[in-house]
Amino acid sequence: MKKNIYCLLIFFVLILSCSTTGFNKDNNTARNIVASYIEFRSQQKAINPKTNIIIIGAQGDNAKNGNYWIDLCFVNPALLMDFKYSKVYEVNGYKLIISEDLDKSYLLEKTFKEIPYENLNLAKMAITYNTTNWHITLNSKNEIIEILPQEKSKEIKNILEKKGVKFLKNYTG
Repeated sequence: MKKNIYCLLIFFVLILSCSTTGFNKDNNTARNIVASYIEFRSQQKAINPKTNIIIIGAQGDNAKNGNYWIDLCFVNPALLMDFKYSKVYEVNGYKLIISEDLDKSYLLEKTFKEIPYENLNLAKMAITYNTTNWHITLNSKNEIIEILPQEKSKEIKNILEKKGVKFLKNYTG
């Protein structure tokens, strides 16, 4: 009887470790994309982590089954209004919030280190502003199939490749 219980316990631990390992692989892709984005933007202009946060979200691509895209950008919370999020995370010294309005954002929830919640919607009125963001489309294997903005895609691809992010074999960016 004890052998059966131990066998079952070992079986459940193995299943849990296998499923956790697969999930961590997915998280590494998102973490590497965010780290690459920070590096890329920092080369262009110093981004102060005290006055800027990262917003990120993921959305399924209905036109291509299994694909999804990730959008991320820096924003000053003083310009942020009515952004729907419930947790605050930290990555490389920056606060990060995940959009709850996009249907695949749940894929990002366990990716980053959670820190205490704070209200980062600090704008008093809606402001339209131009920001530099990345729009990354991935397939169901977490391989990048498209990078926008197109005019920066080669530079972005080089940064992502250095972080070990995988690209579709026939990626043409």
